[in-house]
Amino acid sequence: MKERKRPNIVSVHLSPEAKRKLDEVCARRGMSIKMLLGRLITWFVDLDKTEQSIVLGQVEDADVKDLAEMLLTRGPRPAAAKDAKAASRARKPARR
Repeated sequence: MKERKRPNIVSVHLSPEAKRKLDEVCARRGMSIKMLLGRLITWFVDLDKTEQSIVLGQVEDADVKDLAEMLLTRGPRPAAAKDAKAASRARKPARR
């Protein structure tokens, strides 16, 4: 028997102003709220801890520029490198 995946349901409380702005962005982008939030969440969880801290405003304003520059100089993240290797393997024929 094939098991059906049940969606994970998350409730979000937004002020009327925030909801209006979200609706406007979705309309401009031609996306549903679910699609937009799904993409944002996927993007966010793929960030490393430092990047997440910057996005969440958990870094002092005076430190953001230096941290961002450090992130640029350290090269691709391990997850990005792993994804690149997987994509490379997908393009190569399997060895026999």
